[in-house]
Amino acid sequence: MKGNFTETPEFRELKTTMRKIKNLTIQGATSVAIFGVGAFAKHAKTVPLKGEELFKHLEAVVNQLSNVRVTEPALRNGLRYVMTGIQLDGKETADIHGEKYIDLINEAKLKIYKTGAERIQDGSRVFTHCHSSITVGIFLEAANQGKDFEVINTETRPLYQGRKTAKRLLENNIRVTHIVDSAMRWAMNVYKPHMIFMGADAITVEGVALNKIGSRLCALASEEEHIPLYICTSLLKYDQATSIGRLSEIEMRAPFEIWDDDVPPGIKVVNPAFETIDRNNISAYITEAGLIPPQTVHVTFQRLYGKKIQYYHHF
Repeated sequence: MKGNFTETPEFRELKTTMRKIKNLTIQGATSVAIFGVGAFAKHAKTVPLKGEELFKHLEAVVNQLSNVRVTEPALRNGLRYVMTGIQLDGKETADIHGEKYIDLINEAKLKIYKTGAERIQDGSRVFTHCHSSITVGIFLEAANQGKDFEVINTETRPLYQGRKTAKRLLENNIRVTHIVDSAMRWAMNVYKPHMIFMGADAITVEGVALNKIGSRLCALASEEEHIPLYICTSLLKYDQATSIGRLSEIEMRAPFEIWDDDVPPGIKVVNPAFETIDRNNISAYITEAGLIPPQTVHVTFQRLYGKKIQYYHHF
């Protein structure tokens, strides 16, 4: 990615955004998509290239941005949405298409908030893991409706994203009980939550969800305790590549996030960021299309977005 555009404000913003996504200054699949697509669209509009040279460059940027964090299909779908728009209408419209995709995300979130909040009643106890802006949005919507309920949430090692959830809930006068990750099953047995709400970073064609490490443990504990588990997510997180046989990748984070100093020689520290949740453990997806069974993810995505986001391929 060389050329006289490398010092433009838009290109610098794009590189800064990549760094922030990589180091988790920008975190959460929805936020990653919004910031990543926005920065890409601004650069695409202003880069002084044309024709084949333009698309060759943008393809390289798409691939680089897509691989900053591999478990982010909402970002990849957004990049394809913008590239499709550029192919149809020219690079001058890149920012418009970027804004339209972000509008799709925000419209989807509002629908999910309302659908999810309908599941919460006065006296409900809801369990959640990690930090999901969509799941938190559901809780805030339920609170705005005047419902009195409690949330049990995990700290979410090693970076403690669950603390962000707990603080947001406290700021909005929602009762919250905070536990260590390894106490999931104990907490479900003791507090008897009525339901579990979790977000997702990716969804596969089989209806499998990928979410923060620990999510599968949560799902297995929910099955043992007979607690319904709902995945709260936009279908824009559907990984289209899985429909042509590719496997969703599990991001491996840096070992220092777990043990940053004085690690005794000979100890190998492994830090997987995500894991899968089998569709058989998922009661339903709470999406912009309403509650849907896991088996209908692909057809529902195609119905809502098939004409707006081209089928998976690199340009």
